[in-house]
Amino acid sequence: MNRRNVGVAGSSRRVFLRTLGAVGAASALAGCSFGARDDASGGDGDGGDAADGGDGSDSGGSTGNFFEQGPTIGVEAVATGLVSPTALVTADDGTDRRFVVDQTGVVYVHGPDGLREEPFLDLSDRLVALGQDLPNWVAFDERGLLGLAFHPEFADNGLFYVRYSTPAADEELDHRERLSEFRATADGTRGDLGTERVLLDLPWERPIHQAGTIEFGPDGYLYAALGDGLNPFNGQDLTGNLKGSVLRLDVDGRTGDLPYGIPADNPLVGREGRDEQYAWGLRNPWKMAFSGDQLILGDVGQATYEEVDVVEKGGNYGWPLKEGFHCHDPQLGTSEDGECVVESDRGEPLVDPVLEFPHFDEEGYPVGFAVIGGHVHTGTVDALRDEYVFGAFTSSFTEAAGRIVAATPRDSGRWPMREVQVEGGLDIQVLSFGQDGDDSYVLGTRAALAENPLSKREGVVYRLTS
Repeated sequence: MNRRNVGVAGSSRRVFLRTLGAVGAASALAGCSFGARDDASGGDGDGGDAADGGDGSDSGGSTGNFFEQGPTIGVEAVATGLVSPTALVTADDGTDRRFVVDQTGVVYVHGPDGLREEPFLDLSDRLVALGQDLPNWVAFDERGLLGLAFHPEFADNGLFYVRYSTPAADEELDHRERLSEFRATADGTRGDLGTERVLLDLPWERPIHQAGTIEFGPDGYLYAALGDGLNPFNGQDLTGNLKGSVLRLDVDGRTGDLPYGIPADNPLVGREGRDEQYAWGLRNPWKMAFSGDQLILGDVGQATYEEVDVVEKGGNYGWPLKEGFHCHDPQLGTSEDGECVVESDRGEPLVDPVLEFPHFDEEGYPVGFAVIGGHVHTGTVDALRDEYVFGAFTSSFTEAAGRIVAATPRDSGRWPMREVQVEGGLDIQVLSFGQDGDDSYVLGTRAALAENPLSKREGVVYRLTS
C-alpha cells in the first residue's frame, strides 16, 4: 500500500485552461488538449466563463505577476532562418563552432561568421513527415530531430549521437524513437550518414511525449531522456518499457547482445527493472543539462504545474502520482493539494522538485505552459551568474510569448525564482537553452502556435548579453 501524507498548503486549483491560448500552448509540449483531458475526466471539460476569457478568446501573453521581477539583460540574434531550433551544443574539439539542431532534421554549424550554409548533418529524409496525419488534439508536432551529443573524445574518434523520430512499418504505431551513433568525416566538417549505428529503436504509439535530450555526463556515460509516450503509468513501470525515465548508457562498451554497455552501478542492475534506467517517474523531460556534476531537467506538466528536478541515481520523481509538489490523480488527470502519495509501490520515496510554477496565477492570468530546462550560467552576464536559467515555452496561443526565468540553486528546499527581463521584450516561444564557454543562449521561434510554426522559418538563436 502506498504511504500518504498531507500535501503542501496552497490556494485551490484555478479553473482549468481558461483561454484558447492556454489550450494551444499546453498542447504543444505538454501534450494536452481539451479532447485529451475530457477523455481522461469523463466530462466535458471546464473552459471557464466569459469573465475569465472562457469564451475561447486568447488573452495573449501573461499579464500576471506570479514571478518576482528579476534582472534585465539583453539578447543578440546570432542565427536566424531556422524552423524550430531544439538544441545548441558544442563538440569540445578546439574549434570555434556551435552545432544548432533544427527539429526538421538538420544540424547547422554556427561559426565566427555566423550560420554556415552547408549543414553538418541532414537526417530529414529519415524522419517522420512532420505536421502530417496528426490527431486533432495535437497542436504542435513534437517529433523530429530532438537531441545531439558529441562523444567526450570526439576530437580523436569523430563519434556523435542523435535522437530522432523515424517512420514505423507497424500500422499500430505512430513512429519509432531512435538513438543512433554516427561518425564525422575525416576532416570533421560533417557527419557521415553511412556510419549510423542504432543503439535504441523504440516503438512509439503517440506523436508526443518523446522528450529527446541526450547529454554526456562528467562520468563519460550518455544520459538520455524519454517521455512517458502519453501513457502516464509508464513513469512507474520499470519492467515493461523505458519510457518516463532518464537512461544511462556506456556507448563504448557492450553488455551481452546489446549495442551498448550497462554501467555496473546503474541503480537497477541486479534488481527488478530495466538496467538502462537511471531515474524515473517523469512525464516529458523535454530539456536537461549537466551543470557541473548536477543533472537538472525540466519536466513538462499536465494538469496545473510545471517542475524542475535535480536528477539523482535511482530517484523516483513521482509522475503520475504527483505533479510538482501536489497530488495527482492519473485517472482524472487532475492535480490538487491534499493527502499525497509519498512512496511508490516499491517503497521508493517520491522526490520533490526544486521548483514549480503554475499554468495560471491567482487572478487567472496565464503564467506559462511547458517548462524548458536550462543550465546554471557561469559566464559573463553578471546578473545571471550562478543562477539556473530556464524558461516557459509560451503563455499565449496567438503570440510568441515565451519567458526566461532565473532560479537560485540551494542545497535543500525550494529554489527561489525571478523572471528575467529582456530589453525590448522577448519575442519568441522558448524551445531550448544552450551554452558555450562563457556564453549562454536561448533558442526559439518567433511564430506563434496559431501560425503553424513548423511551416515557417522564424527560428532564432539569441545570445544572452549584459
